Amino acid sequence: MPEPSDDNSANFGPSGPDSDAVAFSKYGPDQHPSGAIHGMVTFPPDTPKKVEAFRAHVSGAASPLIMTHDYPDPDCVASAYGISHLLSFWGMENSIISFGGFVGRAENRAMIRYLNIRTIPYVLLEIKDYDCIIVVDCFPGNNNVSLPANIRVNAVLDHHRVTIPDNPLFFHDVRKDIGATSTMVTEYLLSAGCPIPAKLATGLFYGIMTDTGDMRRDASSEDLECYKILFDKIDHRLLAEIEHPDRDVEFFKVLYRAAQSMVIFEKVGYIHLGQVSSPDFVGEMVDLFHSLESNEITICSGIFKKNIFFSIRSKNRDEAGLSSEKIARALNGGGGGHGKAGAGRIPFIAEKGQEIIDNFISLFKEAFNISHVQGVHIV
Repeated sequence: MPEPSDDNSANFGPSGPDSDAVAFSKYGPDQHPSGAIHGMVTFPPDTPKKVEAFRAHVSGAASPLIMTHDYPDPDCVASAYGISHLLSFWGMENSIISFGGFVGRAENRAMIRYLNIRTIPYVLLEIKDYDCIIVVDCFPGNNNVSLPANIRVNAVLDHHRVTIPDNPLFFHDVRKDIGATSTMVTEYLLSAGCPIPAKLATGLFYGIMTDTGDMRRDASSEDLECYKILFDKIDHRLLAEIEHPDRDVEFFKVLYRAAQSMVIFEKVGYIHLGQVSSPDFVGEMVDLFHSLESNEITICSGIFKKNIFFSIRSKNRDEAGLSSEKIARALNGGGGGHGKAGAGRIPFIAEKGQEIIDNFISLFKEAFNISHVQGVHIV
């Protein structure tokens, strides 16, 4: 298998053309094949071809399954929701959204509840009942996707740095230079001339907003374009409900534990949460404590079941995703991400727990050149 490329991967599988070089053009209603984009909107010129190739790989499906990664975030959920809507627009109305884990973060649960997004846990599915499998915001074969390795997929849409096999039989549009898969799905909907109702627009907007830190990290011109288009379509009351959900007492216990745990190594902050009831707490705490003004880099880890989940954030250095991948790989796990946001998971064996955590700390200290620095607790 080839090493991950620095170029966009937007190939169409054996039945479609190769991707055009990435460039941008402006479509007005008279220029765009679908006539769906009103005004002058800047998107890659090969978007209509991608949409048609995607449609060719999923067309005629009677029971489509849309898989996300195991613990889906808003971008993941919104992307699946958008693809389900697009399939319905094309006459495939029985799609199911599924994932192998669960949704833990309060905002993400509120998003699913307020937008009425129907999901079914993967453990309750019979995979043989589905004649088309679409994977969004992740890549089959990675350790954060519950699909068995021998299951054939029809299409993949993702924006992470991944290794793509030689000559895959499935459609794949993988663009690591955009900030959110929701951006890609928004482009597909607009290109196909598919109406975007308020609830879906709210989900896609929130997906882009959270994955780009409200345009503060790893955002492209495409993300900004879709962000602006969707803003005029969203239900602002619903967005406010999603952004400010009620929280259970567990959140505040974890917050207290995080503050007690946090250690500063010069400009690198580290939090270890210990055992957590949901891996979503890891990402939630790293985002919150990354706002500490002295932190250039923030790392958070937590133990969930038989894995250590970790997240890395960076304010100025574009190495969070690559560092996550290298650290996880060194400990027989998997990880990745983008320039300013990365994550991963590594196997955890209770009998060797402290040794594994110590190795993890040594690896990130080496990665960020702080091996010689003594840590200082903030409280």
